[in-house]
Amino acid sequence: MNQPSTDNQAVSGQAPQTMLMHLGRVADVLFALAMAQNFLILQEPEAARSLANQEIINFLWSQLQPLSAYAVAFIVVGFYWFEHTKRFKFYKRENELHIWLQLLYLMGMFLIPYSNTLTMYFSENTIVKIWFSINTAFIGFLAAISWLYATQNHRLIDSSLDQKTINSIFYYALIEPIFSFLTIGVVFINPSWWDYIWFLLPIPYILIDKFIQPN
Repeated sequence: MNQPSTDNQAVSGQAPQTMLMHLGRVADVLFALAMAQNFLILQEPEAARSLANQEIINFLWSQLQPLSAYAVAFIVVGFYWFEHTKRFKFYKRENELHIWLQLLYLMGMFLIPYSNTLTMYFSENTIVKIWFSINTAFIGFLAAISWLYATQNHRLIDSSLDQKTINSIFYYALIEPIFSFLTIGVVFINPSWWDYIWFLLPIPYILIDKFIQPN
């Protein structure tokens, strides 16, 4: 008689470490592609050799908005990748539900280049900026939910991992989604501020490091 499956059972009979390795590779590839695709919004000058000095200057000025959008998206994806790798090293096994949570997380991450392109082409549109913020918040909350699920009763992590470390990683996972929702409020106050508020994202990470640093 077959035994019922458990939360800790490996997916489809594969070794837990094998599944983790596959998921880790998929995540690394998608993060790299998301970062690279953000760069594609930058334009190349047409007939560059024939441009006059003033035309070159005008072109460079016209690229400030795309460069700003690229920098924001790169920072967002970069922080998510960094936090993802910190969480991933604690996983010891996988199950189907957690894999689906991870795939939804990566799907949201891969939408970032599209959302970023919208902010470049419709830079003054409030709805587009709200969409970008919701996209990043969706990713962050999925990361937090995924971590909560994995750490409940040490379901998918090592039993020796202490609660303080678990809580600290959870707090880190909440930074970007909460920050993203705050940027929605900034849009309604002054849409032009939204483009620059993202550069403050490292500050809450620094504060968490200072006041809630695990032993």
